[in-house]
Formats: sequence, C-alpha cells, structure tokens
Amino acid sequence: MKSHYPLTVPDNLIQNFATNGYVVTPNVLTSQEIDRYSLAVDLAVDRRRAGDHRELSEKTRYEQSFLQCMRLWETEPDVCGLSLHPGLAGIAAQLLGVKKVILWQDQALYKEAGGAETTPHQDQPFWPISDSPMVSAWIPFDAIHAGNGAMAYVPGSHKAGRLKVVDITHSTAPYDILNDPALGDSELETIAINPGSVVWHHGMTVHAASENASEQTRRAFTVVFLDGEARRTKAWPSFPLDRAEISVGDRVAGVGLPQVWPPLSKRPKPPSNIGRALGPQ
Repeated sequence: MKSHYPLTVPDNLIQNFATNGYVVTPNVLTSQEIDRYSLAVDLAVDRRRAGDHRELSEKTRYEQSFLQCMRLWETEPDVCGLSLHPGLAGIAAQLLGVKKVILWQDQALYKEAGGAETTPHQDQPFWPISDSPMVSAWIPFDAIHAGNGAMAYVPGSHKAGRLKVVDITHSTAPYDILNDPALGDSELETIAINPGSVVWHHGMTVHAASENASEQTRRAFTVVFLDGEARRTKAWPSFPLDRAEISVGDRVAGVGLPQVWPPLSKRPKPPSNIGRALGPQ
C-alpha cells in the first residue's frame, strides 16, 4: 500500500529507476516552495561564501565545477524544511524499496557562470558505507539544460556496482570512469529539467554535469537519502560517521543522521557539533 506517502510514485517510474538508475519525478515541489527554499539557500550560500572574492579562474578545478555548501539543515532553519521534506523522503523510500530512510547529507551545488564540467563519477564509493541502497534528490531552482549545467547519467550504470573512486578534485591524474570496461559502450544522457520536478539518481549511477556556458549561476540543491539498514564498512575517516561515533559494522544512525522516513513525531534537531560544513566528506 502506497497511500500513506505524501507523494505516490507511479509504478512505471519506480521501474525506470530500477532499470536506468535515475528518474525524473514531476510536480514534487510547488512554485511557492521553490521560491521560499531557493531564497533560503541563496542566503545560506552567501553566508558560507562571505569573504571569498576570488575570480573563477583563481579557484581550483574542483571549485570551478561548483560551489558546494553542505549540511545546511544543521545551520539554516529556513532550509531545514527542504532537507527534511516528507514528500522527498517518501519518494526516496519508494524508489529504494525500503521501509526506513535516513538523511545522509544535503548540499547546495551552485555552478557559477563559466563553471567547468563536473567530472563523471559515482557517489557511494566516496564513503565507507555498505552497498545498501542510496539515492540523491537533485532539486533545480532554475530551468536547467545542457547549456547551463544539466545533470547527465549513464543509463544502467548502477548495475555495475562499486567502481574505482574518481578524483573529482583532480589532485591526481583522473581516472576516466566512462572508459571502464564495466560500462561497456554506454554514454551519458543529459536531462533537462524545470523547477518543481526532481531528478533522482542511485548512489552507484555514473553521472556528471555539463559546464555552465550561460551568464547566470546554475542553482541546485541535493538531498542524499540512505537505506536505514546501511552499515559502516571501513574505519577510514568520515566526518558524519565519526561525529556520530559509528564503528565498523554498526548501523548508520545517530547525531546528524536522522531518520526521515517514516517521519518522526518531532522534527529532528540539528547537531550541536556542526563541524565541517564545506567540501567533500
């Protein structure tokens, strides 16, 4: 029974997600919600980036790909409603086919005018967690297309499993995941999307984002959801896991990693130990 979800995902979209590793769900957020949350995220990004007056050319290759501001729900009350949105969490549960979902992280990903392509990669191998299902909700605040930083995905690539970690910072010679034999001859498929719709991708789906050739910043926000039964698999440093004092073999839960589906009777409180807010973690 799906009637208890705020937003019900049709069976064909759930099947498309299972087949391709990504899917667009239309009419998830109202225009009023987009206006409210985009303003809140804009202000939060401005606060996080205050004092950084560098030109795009002065930034690292990673920073030229996007401005990244993480865990805004922990510091920005006006963003909290988007990160903990029950409609989004319920869709995540349906797409993953699980009963319980936790919030792994949220982040603003703003690609400046002239910003570089985001290197193709998978998300889940970055973190020392099990292969339990993970999904990202990519929420546009503007109309997004190939010319201003659209997302692109390799259909079915999530079925290849955990591939080699891509150095998206380019601090070492980059591994070209698109040439990995596990992907065969598959190519990226670019997704144009308008505000209100959300594009979702599996944690193992290979994806990228085009350069922003427009004169405006491409504004997008992501929320990453994880199966509530996921466990820590390795001891190497991971801020959210270390802060929550999660040992290898333990279930991912605790401080900063709240259950979002089914919704708790009271909205989760942000951690008092905010810790690292920026950069890949």
